[in-house]
Amino acid sequence: MDAKSLIAVLDNEIAHLRSVYSTYARLYGSDSDTRNLLSDSDAAFFGDLYIVYLNYISVGVARLLDPEETLGKPNLTIFRLIATLKSAGHPEAEKLHQRLLDIKTRAYNFTDPRKQLVAHLDYKAHCIEPGKKPIPSFTKPEFEEFYRDTGQLMNDIRAIIGMPPCMYEWGIVGHGCGRKLIHRLKTASDHIAARASNKALHATAAAPGS
Repeated sequence: MDAKSLIAVLDNEIAHLRSVYSTYARLYGSDSDTRNLLSDSDAAFFGDLYIVYLNYISVGVARLLDPEETLGKPNLTIFRLIATLKSAGHPEAEKLHQRLLDIKTRAYNFTDPRKQLVAHLDYKAHCIEPGKKPIPSFTKPEFEEFYRDTGQLMNDIRAIIGMPPCMYEWGIVGHGCGRKLIHRLKTASDHIAARASNKALHATAAAPGS
């Protein structure tokens, strides 16, 4: 694949990752009322879903930062894109490679857990407390830093090969669906509360001596 074809694939991956993170942040990074709503709706389900989101986002970031090849097989990653630029004779490739290495170094809270998540039952990777599984843990600023720096890097690459910039920093590509889910849960919760209140009123009205 040439650089432009690689960018098209990577842009889709970056957009999808942003969309998934937007939904996660809306569900679990909002106010206490939202968290209480999730807990009241189905605490066990949304507790499990929380871990699923952490794992998915961690793997998504780490995949974008994978090396250009693994065991001799090329990867569809940003390192592969930069290697393609280098093969095409672009002198900026070395500095871009170093910037990407710096991004990967700072993203250890995504890449390190991912190594455990995909290692299955590898002894060294899972040499942790018995009965516990590796769970990714990252902060909102860490994801935003990764997304911002990666977007800037991708736009610099676009400029080198004469492509227009993509507005990664605007978040246009990631809509997220957390807001809709929260709205539906709130509507259902209000409806159930209203029905319970009406039943209580009818029961009081029908009671002898009322």
